[in-house]
Amino acid sequence: MSSTVEKNPLISLYQSFDKSDGRRLGKWLDGPTHNQREDVRALHAYLTGNDDRLYETSALTKTRIWKRIFPGEDFDDARLRQTFHWALKATEAFIAYEHWNGRAINPQLSLISGLRQRGLLSATQRSIRKARQLQERATIRNETFHRSQYQLELEYDEYRVYHQLLEKPRFQEIADSLDLSYLIEKLKVSCNMLFHARVYREEFDVHFLDEVLEYVRRFDLDKYPALAIYFYIYRGFTEADEQGENISLLRDTVSTHGDSLTAIDRRYVFLMAINICISNMNLGQEAYIRESFEWYRLGLEQDVIAKHGQMTRTTYLNIVSNAIKLKEYDWTAGFIETYTHQLEEDVRENTERFARARLGYEQKDYDTIMPLLVQVDFKHPVYNLLAKTLLLKIYYELDEYDALDSQIDSMMTYIRRKELSDLHRDNFNNIARLTRQLSRIGPGRKGKLTALRKKVEATSPLSDKKWLLEQIDEFGL
Repeated sequence: MSSTVEKNPLISLYQSFDKSDGRRLGKWLDGPTHNQREDVRALHAYLTGNDDRLYETSALTKTRIWKRIFPGEDFDDARLRQTFHWALKATEAFIAYEHWNGRAINPQLSLISGLRQRGLLSATQRSIRKARQLQERATIRNETFHRSQYQLELEYDEYRVYHQLLEKPRFQEIADSLDLSYLIEKLKVSCNMLFHARVYREEFDVHFLDEVLEYVRRFDLDKYPALAIYFYIYRGFTEADEQGENISLLRDTVSTHGDSLTAIDRRYVFLMAINICISNMNLGQEAYIRESFEWYRLGLEQDVIAKHGQMTRTTYLNIVSNAIKLKEYDWTAGFIETYTHQLEEDVRENTERFARARLGYEQKDYDTIMPLLVQVDFKHPVYNLLAKTLLLKIYYELDEYDALDSQIDSMMTYIRRKELSDLHRDNFNNIARLTRQLSRIGPGRKGKLTALRKKVEATSPLSDKKWLLEQIDEFGL
């Protein structure tokens, strides 16, 4: 039996709260409708009484908590577990209520239903008018908005029938709201399935999708931006589009109507769009390099790239790599300066060094970047190998062949000793092996250079194939 409550689900809930959440929960627990137990209030006071308490094992021992909420009484594990049980139920009810109450239309719809069932005609009328005003003022127009509109139209029709009113039925509005909600959700779910199928090689049976797509094409999509957004995402995943027309339409719609989605929805859209770009870039479609950069730039402006203020190392380096490919050097320098603080602390310094080295390499500022690369030491072997590859290329371009040989030996030894996927192992071995072969072919050896070119072109995986071919071309082939 554990002596601490660190793994109790109540603790993880409290760890997700900020101070404002804790204060509102305290008021919730003080209300007798939500909680009538003094021990639950005492437990809340203890857990929120110190910022570090939720993360210190010593503060979360059962005996210490018991002494604070049941002072002077003998320890009773069963009784303490009961306190945590009731505290968890009250806290979950608080979270559920806050989530429900977070959209003003939800309590209003419930009020309409309650008033209608009590036969209160004038009060129901007022509530319906207020609900319509809330919907008209709403800026978020996603599937949830249309589902609420559908529920509102249903409530109005129930009210009309119950009171035998002479108003014209709003059946078209009921059907349209239901259709829009369904179509947006259907496309969103289909996009999720497509993405999952690509990543995990899993097949899904998606019903009615052809009919849905045909029906969506009849809409004036300018009037329904949320529907347009998911329609363009779906087309981006499924249609051959070398010029990137669908992804460009998607970006234009998001730029103009992005505020019609929630922050969570916008982040989802950006991740999907960037994945569409990456998939097409991997097929050699260069239009998507610029498109990917524009998505990253727009995502940074709208603050949807980082999650909870933190950016992953992979995303950070993808942005740097993408911008460098487009020779957006000033923008890249500004990005490094502005967004490095969003990296997790344990990878921040090495990642910044590597990013600055990548930028410096493209600008041929070797004197500045070589000290940076020597200092790079990632825990993740793939990033270390990326840094070693960059240093290898610099030694070759500077004709430092002794240093190059030493670097290749060091790199191949590192590859042997580290746990890598077959793909990464083969890729980095191929880079090292072919660079060594290139360095040992002198000028005028056209036969060997031609043979090496064919070997480079045929080798896969080889992430630096373009660089190797460019070096061969330097010999005048």
